[in-house]
Amino acid sequence: MKLYADRRARRNRQLTADLLWLLAVLASVLAGTTVHGVIAGAVDPARQFSAGSSDLADRLTAAGRTAARTPLIGDDLAGVLDRSADSATSLAGAADAQIESVLHVATLLGVLTALLPILCVTAVRLAQRLRWARRAREAGRLAGTRGGDRVLALRALASSPPDRLFAVHADPAAAWQGQDPAAVRALADLELARLGLDRPTAAPTSGGTGSP
Repeated sequence: MKLYADRRARRNRQLTADLLWLLAVLASVLAGTTVHGVIAGAVDPARQFSAGSSDLADRLTAAGRTAARTPLIGDDLAGVLDRSADSATSLAGAADAQIESVLHVATLLGVLTALLPILCVTAVRLAQRLRWARRAREAGRLAGTRGGDRVLALRALASSPPDRLFAVHADPAAAWQGQDPAAVRALADLELARLGLDRPTAAPTSGGTGSP
């Protein structure tokens, strides 16, 4: 499959379009990373709360063990401290669950922010490249077969600007209909040039094909 045009002007436009596609992909990745970072940064207070609750639970548990050695009221005091430690542990667990949910959302939104534009621009660019590659392949085959120049010339009559057509012949349609070899070949070259292609050098001279 031919990837790029033979002629510099068309090839440069193709390379520029590919570069713009690459920049769009990089920008989408950057946008997705930014969205993920912004949302993930929102969990910092929850992280601090979770860390503080866990530390409080550890301290209350240690205090309960110490209080248990206190005569008479040790068991009651230890029970109160242990229940308080359990509450702090529950709060830390709830904060951790919230952090996990937010991070999941951050990852999902970050991926979607990057992926959707990438899929769109890639689909458009790939369709353009495949369409050009198909037309270039067809034109190359036509330029190397008998009667192919007439088909290419007909396409040039339908797609080329009038000033280019009249530069070939004063009445290009009549010249094509009359099978003027020079005019047909020139019109076929117009279509090849529109696609950014050079005439195949190995094409036979019969049927209006051959090297320029």
